[in-house]
Amino acid sequence: MNDKLKKLYELKNELDYRRPLNQGEIKRIKENYIIKNTYNSNAIEGNTLTEMETRVIIETGITVAKKTLREHLEVKNHAEALFFIEDLKKDVLSEYDIKSIHTIILDGIDRANAGKYRSVDVRIGGATHDVTAAHLIEQEMSDLLTWYSSETVTIDRIIEFTCKFINIHPFIDGNGRTSRLLTNLELLKLGYPPITILAVDRLEYYLALDKSYYRDYEEAYDFYYNCMIESINEYLSFTANPRK
Repeated sequence: MNDKLKKLYELKNELDYRRPLNQGEIKRIKENYIIKNTYNSNAIEGNTLTEMETRVIIETGITVAKKTLREHLEVKNHAEALFFIEDLKKDVLSEYDIKSIHTIILDGIDRANAGKYRSVDVRIGGATHDVTAAHLIEQEMSDLLTWYSSETVTIDRIIEFTCKFINIHPFIDGNGRTSRLLTNLELLKLGYPPITILAVDRLEYYLALDKSYYRDYEEAYDFYYNCMIESINEYLSFTANPRK
């Protein structure tokens, strides 16, 4: 077994040992995660709001001077989507769930395309390959979900699903944010804490996704394992150790 995957299972066992967490621990973890995840996921896509500004918008609703309406909506929508996926944890992933998450992400930003597959061909900037042609998206998304549900869902299967989704690139905008939310939704179903991909790791993240197009998932596995280890360690730092 991969050493990082083994470490991941050990940390998950430790977290399970400390469960159930008390309400105070859960509140602190969730507040921290929503701000950190929203800031980083939006920053990866070019949102210029700082983490502190993101916190102010989420916690108070106050607007930040000299920042666009779109950037404010990206914060509000992403935070709302994080709460929304909590309600989907008991369901098998469906096309409806994917489109619903995307609808929230683009709410007030691009209502015409929110929750709808793109009808035009696009390219991912910097990618070494094309993404799925618009007329094939419906079928490829159907095939992706059929493949995903055809076997027991594992960490590696979630990572591969994320990569395949990005390489289809089904929406005109919001694919990255939607994919990261889907990853976390599926990790939550397995009992793992959600992860945050940091904006400073954007290049490594993009390179791993690009390689996955050629069915080389090793860098993607490694990248996501690291994110998951970091996330569980962060959760453990917020919780009491019953062995003490």
